[in-house]
Amino acid sequence: MKRIGLVATLLLCAAPASADLLGFSVGATVGGARVEYEGNDDYGVEYGINGSYHINDMFSINAGVVQGSADVDARGGNAKNEIDYTAFPLTLRADLPLVIGSVYGKLGTNYYDYDIDRSGVPRESDDGWGFAGGAGVVFTMLPFIDLSLNYEYRDMGDVTNNSILFGVSAGL
Repeated sequence: MKRIGLVATLLLCAAPASADLLGFSVGATVGGARVEYEGNDDYGVEYGINGSYHINDMFSINAGVVQGSADVDARGGNAKNEIDYTAFPLTLRADLPLVIGSVYGKLGTNYYDYDIDRSGVPRESDDGWGFAGGAGVVFTMLPFIDLSLNYEYRDMGDVTNNSILFGVSAGL
């Protein structure tokens, strides 16, 4: 019985601590978002999917799509701005490897599209390019599965987004 436990421990310790063999990984995120508009902010929900190409153990290129929404108070506080957004972030990520995962920072851009609905006013829409950045912690659960806790910031014109997200990714 002790031998089986020892062999299992050695095999797990010998497994790579990275979730990619071919350099690609895909994942999904979900979490809370603080959306700011016209000096007011409120909390909503954000979710998305993403993919990465790992250039080496420290650097990767990340792309994805995220969607979210929040009801932010209008000026004067007598109505709500219903904000729905979609963003396509493209970032360069730098990881600092740890024993069972990594910490990272990322910078890049995002293409955004948002709609704002308010009662009695025609729908406002905007799209364009803005700054994107973030930081997080990755826990390598199995050799091909990563769990992450991320902070992401996105500038989307008149709308600003700060998100705390939980993610799961699988390496290929």
